Amino acid sequence: MLGAVLAVPALGATTGSANVLKVFARQLPAVKKKTTVPILLPASLPFADKVPKLYATGAGSKNAWALVLTGAPNCNGANACFLASFEGRRGGKLPGKSNLKLAGGQPAYFKDVTCGASCSPANLWFVDKGVLYTWQHKDAPRNTESVLARLAAQAIKAGPR
Repeated sequence: MLGAVLAVPALGATTGSANVLKVFARQLPAVKKKTTVPILLPASLPFADKVPKLYATGAGSKNAWALVLTGAPNCNGANACFLASFEGRRGGKLPGKSNLKLAGGQPAYFKDVTCGASCSPANLWFVDKGVLYTWQHKDAPRNTESVLARLAAQAIKAGPR
């Protein structure tokens, strides 16, 4: 179980990308204190549409961490206000056979948006140095697979935040 969640409204923008490091500026120090798992994040996150007002939450435990973006305060995992999430778990495995390699050669698994009664976000799982990273994005731009793969490769190159 991850530790306490810290919800803080983040600034909205009028462009198609959010500065992830700025949005999570208050959560990162608190999460880093609770986890031993490296936190890999992209510097920015593109959206298909105008970036909505963002609310950031974060939690961490010794072997895992999670950072979540929603479009409403106190979303509590509701699909209607969920926008994106980034997670890391030591020792995890890809949920399926690798169908993608990142620029650095790391194996990855991508699952695009699927819709039924509601739509699930696009998912990217990748393993780096024994850690399974799971990224979800509900309002990703076209070519979501290549966009998320490029951002993951950039995050790995930049190193832990």
